[in-house]
Amino acid sequence: MVAKILAYVVRVHPAFLVVLSALLLIDLLTLFSVSPYLAVKQGLWEVFGLLMGLGILLVPYSFFLKNARWIYGVVLALLAIVFLGGHASHGARRWIGLGWFQIQPSEFMILGLILFLTWLFVPEKRDIPLRPARFAAGLLASVFPALLIARQPDLGTAFELMIIFSVFVFLKGIPSRIVTISVLAGLAFFPVLWEGVWTHLHEFQKDRIRAFIDPASDPSGLGYHTIQSIVAVGSGGWFGQGLSGATQVRYQFLPGAHTDFVFAVFTEEWGFAGALVFLALISYLVWFGFRTAMDCRDPAGFYLSAGVTGFFLFCFLINVLMVLGILPVVGVPMPLMSYGGSAMIVSLGAMALLMNVRFYAKR
Repeated sequence: MVAKILAYVVRVHPAFLVVLSALLLIDLLTLFSVSPYLAVKQGLWEVFGLLMGLGILLVPYSFFLKNARWIYGVVLALLAIVFLGGHASHGARRWIGLGWFQIQPSEFMILGLILFLTWLFVPEKRDIPLRPARFAAGLLASVFPALLIARQPDLGTAFELMIIFSVFVFLKGIPSRIVTISVLAGLAFFPVLWEGVWTHLHEFQKDRIRAFIDPASDPSGLGYHTIQSIVAVGSGGWFGQGLSGATQVRYQFLPGAHTDFVFAVFTEEWGFAGALVFLALISYLVWFGFRTAMDCRDPAGFYLSAGVTGFFLFCFLINVLMVLGILPVVGVPMPLMSYGGSAMIVSLGAMALLMNVRFYAKR
């Protein structure tokens, strides 16, 4: 079975394999310029993620959807364990220690929620609109883990869960009365909600919002991340400074160079031309994902692949706009590029789900 799947991918979708391999290589080269040690660790996570992706390909996606409630429940239980006594580091409690490595359950909730919402939002007939009860259940299933994750604190991943819910609501479509009521209620209670959210934000999260509003007001403090990121992107010029010539990385001017701002590092090293190549590779994956959805006659396969692709696209756009200073620093990593074992495994697992739909669904 493994040989059959690999032969199918190589024979039918060689471009997908080439693009994914190119992105993983770019990831390793960029991280190597930041820290060879981190690049080696990331390489190990890439191998582990590819093996997990192969495991996902061995099982039809219908199996995952039938057990979506259990998968979601297990990941939710892991989030509760983190909340009660997870591993803490740098003021955040986000991990569960498993011997020599740690996992971040909030990242795995991304796949868990995508599978659960696909199971919840796909009725037996495609022409049935989303009912208010299903909308409320999906909203609750998204908000509850998002609140647990926000308490870690990790607003970026919590925001990603709400992106996933929004993508599925957009794909499924909801009655106009629900949209109208939701918008009016949101406008009416926005001051109260904002005050409640602002009160519970950590000081560094408030600083990120202040820095976004006016980064130049405190260039060495609140606005430091944003300004240094913009400098890194601009100093890349047309063709970049090279792996050894990127001053923002070499002299450690850019905090978070291996995580949230890895795209700024890549742009400084490879310039505008390199950024265009990277954007072309990402665009192909987005096209491949939506093409998979449109070619799929199975409603579940359509929503699963479209949901994965929509989430991937929005996270990519948010990270790029964050690096360019157009959006505040919300901690949304670049898919397939930012350093992190759990994030890399989830990204490759999402790609495997796309290929799973391609392999098993009727077209």
